[in-house]
Formats: sequence, structure tokens, C-alpha cells
Amino acid sequence: MSTPPLEETKRRLLEAAGEEFAEKGCDQATVRDILKRAGMKNIAAVNYYFENKEKLYEAVLRHAFQCRLEQMPLPRWEPGMKPEVKLRLFIRGVVMHMLQDQYPWQLKLLLRELGAPSSAGQALVRDFIRPIYEELWRILRELLGPEVPEEQLHLLGFSIVGQIFYQRVARPVLALVVGADEHRTYTPERLAEHITAFSLAALAAVRPRGEKEVPSWAG
Repeated sequence: MSTPPLEETKRRLLEAAGEEFAEKGCDQATVRDILKRAGMKNIAAVNYYFENKEKLYEAVLRHAFQCRLEQMPLPRWEPGMKPEVKLRLFIRGVVMHMLQDQYPWQLKLLLRELGAPSSAGQALVRDFIRPIYEELWRILRELLGPEVPEEQLHLLGFSIVGQIFYQRVARPVLALVVGADEHRTYTPERLAEHITAFSLAALAAVRPRGEKEVPSWAG
């Protein structure tokens, strides 16, 4: 079934606006450039579908988050799965999501937004990003037990995600630091295994005394 004309027009505006916002930011992107990218001439189209540029930006952000979540849905664990395995699969999923070779406008826009959250982005952090962290914190709670304070779980989760995020945003610099040949060996699979092993070793160090050690990940 073909897409209804009204929905197709709205989709074209979202995609064109997303590319413009990802490149220039909300302040620098203009409605005229968005329409040009969308192959449209009616300047009233943005107001008709989204009221104004700010509401369009909010809709684009929500669309971008939704697209990324569809590519990386929250995991569903098998009954009885060990938390070490959950952590490995969680890290692998985020690494593969963040370090994919393609760099679509959705990811570029979200990285821009994460660096300087707008008022529109704050609600989306609550709706889309916090649930991912909450899943990680549940895994850490299973690993570390009930004695570890909630605040410490938060910091540990930030440290784990921070390793992944740094590999994303600092890729050009890291290639210069170690050389392009070595950097090409830092495949998403290799980085996922390294970050998992490193994180499990760190978690073993903070685990309350008297409890069974968290084993290192052997692959």
C-alpha cells in the first residue's frame, strides 16, 4: 500500500529537517533550507504540519530517538540468565549501535543534542535515554547486591557507558594517537569484549566484601 500523500509530505519534512538540524543545529538551520532539501516550495508547509521551526525540531528529535531505539531495542533476557552475561550483551548491543560504520543523521543529531540538551531534548532524555540506563542499573544491582548505594550504581553505569561514548566521539583523535593501522583493528566486537572485561574487573573491586567475586569475562 502506498503512503498517503499527507503522511509522505510530513515524512519528507522530518527527514530533510533532521539532516539540516544534524549539520547546522536548530538555531542555524532555516525553514527555507529544510524545504529545499525536501524538494518542496510551499513555505507554509512547516507551519501546517508542525506549527513552527521549534515544534518541528522537537518532532525531529522524537523521530530520531524512535528510529535509533528500533535499531537497538531494550533487551529481553532469558530466564535465569547470569548478570555477567546480561552485562556483556548489553555492552555489545550499545557498542554495535554506537560504532556502526554508517553515520546517519539521527545519530549525528542525537550526539549534538547530548552535548548541549535543548528544552525539547530534556523530555526525550527522560523518555528514551533514562530507560536504557535503568536497564543497566538493574544489571549492576544483580551483580553487586543490595548493599551498594543507588548513587554508586549511577556512577558505575556512567563509567561503563562513558567508555563506549568516548570511542564514538573521539574516533578521529584516537586514530591519530595510535595510528590508522592499529585503530582499524579496534573493531566494535573487540571493543565490546574489552569494555566488558574491564568493567567486570572494576566491578569486582567495588563489590562488597564477603561476596563472591565477579568473574572476568573470557569471551
